[in-house]
Amino acid sequence: MPRRGGNIYKRKDGRWEARYAKSGSPNGKYEYQSVYGVSYTQVKEKLEALKRAPTPQQKPHKITVEELCKEWLEVVQVGLKKSSYARYHNVTMNHIIPSFPKTPVTSLTNTLVNALIKEKSISGRLDGMGGLSAKTVHDIVSILKQIIQYAEQKHYLSGFDYKLRLPKQRIAEIPVLTPTEQERLVRYIQQDLNSEKLGILLSLYAGVRLGELCALQWQDINFETGSLMITKTLQRIKDTDNNAPSKTKIVIDSPKSLMSVRTIPLSTFLLKTLKQYEKLYRPTAYVLTGKASRFIEPRLYEKKFKGYLVNAKVEEINFHALRHTFATRAIEQHVDGKSLSEILGHASVEFTLKRYVHSSKELQRVSMEKLAVCY
Repeated sequence: MPRRGGNIYKRKDGRWEARYAKSGSPNGKYEYQSVYGVSYTQVKEKLEALKRAPTPQQKPHKITVEELCKEWLEVVQVGLKKSSYARYHNVTMNHIIPSFPKTPVTSLTNTLVNALIKEKSISGRLDGMGGLSAKTVHDIVSILKQIIQYAEQKHYLSGFDYKLRLPKQRIAEIPVLTPTEQERLVRYIQQDLNSEKLGILLSLYAGVRLGELCALQWQDINFETGSLMITKTLQRIKDTDNNAPSKTKIVIDSPKSLMSVRTIPLSTFLLKTLKQYEKLYRPTAYVLTGKASRFIEPRLYEKKFKGYLVNAKVEEINFHALRHTFATRAIEQHVDGKSLSEILGHASVEFTLKRYVHSSKELQRVSMEKLAVCY
């Protein structure tokens, strides 16, 4: 029989047939059911309708959305990073469960989820001060989709329509330091350089993230190879243990993705600066404190950074802007996109160039002058 797609075939008698595995037996073998039609389209429609229909093994469950969410959280917790689980737990408990009080999973529809999206966009902030950003709404829906897919796998629900009306995301432009502002900040940092201020140079000239910087130890710097190894990050996350003495806790875990575990080659300037401190601290000491028993958490270091900006008479920016500044300067110095992407720990060159590189008016002018030689 000629095959047209999937398990849909044209028979010798001219009819179309589709086979569907309707159930599994205890020995692991499936029972198959067939539907027939005069055309490929007709039989495909019948097959999709058959898949949506509940089978004897898919009897409606009385489980509620709240019970489903808690079951899903227990399942995904295994093997998940603590920070990722904390984020899933926070979104589920604060945004998803309260939106479906005592709602049976079988009543969870496209209409209800679209209503959730609208409500979160208008008045979803927990402090009651208006709606959530489009990105946050997308994040909530992304987690809710995973929960719904789990419900379908467990046969609690079937045939959910995933065509949702999500708000458009606008990527906010993160400011970068101008060359003059960068020079002013570096001059201030170097006037009274200490272990805390070293972090500013490491982010500005190596693109290190704030959490990675707070977790950095002297043993992560290899002076023989002239490189820096990023293998961990430090974060303050919500403690999901209801019996915990504090609502939050500090965790030191692997970086945000596999690509974020990386080795960064350091410039001669950075190596020379770091070398001055090499023998002052033990290998296990944190770079920002010089002590193995004490670290600086990201929120506190961000606050210190804002103070440095004031003293250097540089307009306020967030710490992450240093990483964007590093990427922009790298492109201005003709560093290739692939190398820059790997240094930053990104999964793709496209993301690096689209999100992290900010073209300056001066660089645009130089580029246009290069084109002028053609005339």
